[in-house]
Amino acid sequence: MKRLTNERGQSLLEFAFIMPLVLLLALGVVEVGYALLDQHVVTKLTREGSNLISRDVKINDVVTAMRNMSTRPVDFNTRSRMILTVLRKGGTPGTPNYDRVIVYQRHEFGSLTGTGYGSALRTTGTGAYRGSPDYEAVNADTDTRIQVSSLPAGLTMDRGNTIYVTEIYTRHDLLTPLGGFGVTVPNTLYSIAYF
Repeated sequence: MKRLTNERGQSLLEFAFIMPLVLLLALGVVEVGYALLDQHVVTKLTREGSNLISRDVKINDVVTAMRNMSTRPVDFNTRSRMILTVLRKGGTPGTPNYDRVIVYQRHEFGSLTGTGYGSALRTTGTGAYRGSPDYEAVNADTDTRIQVSSLPAGLTMDRGNTIYVTEIYTRHDLLTPLGGFGVTVPNTLYSIAYF
């Protein structure tokens, strides 16, 4: 009878050692699945934004449509930011932007602010853009500050072509108490789509 009691104690001790690892693994699977679902939503919404502006829809109308289409985790009123950009190659011979990729239109909206939420498409300076409804560059031919300095590798443009870009940042909250175990998970999701 004494031997049976020792085996029970040993099993209980082994269970106590293994249970935190099993719990951590289960929480990790749930959290990764949740993050992948949220990233999928952000990616689909980003692609839809680029699709809309590529159809010559006014940027204000794209903003309205994107607000109406957004679903968890994207909420432009509380936790997300969208950047709509139209790239063109300067086509007026003899001007400073001739044959250079420029940000022809740009509009940013949403409540997510702070450093690190800017466009991946960097320009040589801070150009001037008109307001609603088109957000076009004030002087696309001569304002050298709107030249793109960080075009992704492999992305090329011919004169007269246009590339439509949508970027979305959104905060991602943890679903599980995984952070209590010392595991860090990114709290911002990002997606960019080119059309």
